Amino acid sequence: MSRKSFWLSVFLLVVIVGGVTTTLVLLTQHEPAFYSRAAIPPGQQRKDVSAGFEGRSGALVLSIKNGGSDKGDWGGQFSEAEINSYLSEHFLTHGLADKMLPDGISDPRIGIDQDCIRLGFRYGTPPWSTIVSVSFRVWLAKGEPNVIVLELQGLHAGALPISAQSLLENISEALQRHNMQVSWYRHDGNPAAALKFQSDQPRPSAQLLQLELKPGLLTIHGHSHEALQSPLGTNP
Repeated sequence: MSRKSFWLSVFLLVVIVGGVTTTLVLLTQHEPAFYSRAAIPPGQQRKDVSAGFEGRSGALVLSIKNGGSDKGDWGGQFSEAEINSYLSEHFLTHGLADKMLPDGISDPRIGIDQDCIRLGFRYGTPPWSTIVSVSFRVWLAKGEPNVIVLELQGLHAGALPISAQSLLENISEALQRHNMQVSWYRHDGNPAAALKFQSDQPRPSAQLLQLELKPGLLTIHGHSHEALQSPLGTNP
């Protein structure tokens, strides 16, 4: 090979590698539309909405623990804006983010669509960071008390799809620490997790009867009773 051909080959290799690298960088810098849309501007209104969500969600947890209303019913409805306001305010100021988020992860946000939840967060430190987004379909299992199914629809770093194996392992470990039994299987070719609440209790004290997702809105309803009957969940 002549010297001219050698240097031409080197030049072409540099151009190709540089082009691929630039493309990969641009793809990892992509910000999903739902993540941008879920950002709540800072200010007093965000603080007030966050405080309201914290109070209502805390009251719901306390109601479940105490057996619900006089009839044993409990439930709540929470908007995407309320949850994201909380994630940007009290979740940080009360130190929960430091306790719950792994190193390198910050600014979590969620998007709620029909039967689907999207979770996004920043991984790394700008400018060397990317938005990781995870999409799950969610429904109550039919015929199994207190079982929620999460079907993984996609996992991306920016616009690049990435392997879900390590994520699934981390999810399993985290949920099992909170008294949730996790069983993985395949649904329509996608990884799916069946999450069973109060798995250590042969007769659970509370039963989740409704888990409904609509665009921008999450609704849950349940009942606490010693003689709980079969669940009313539906399978898509």
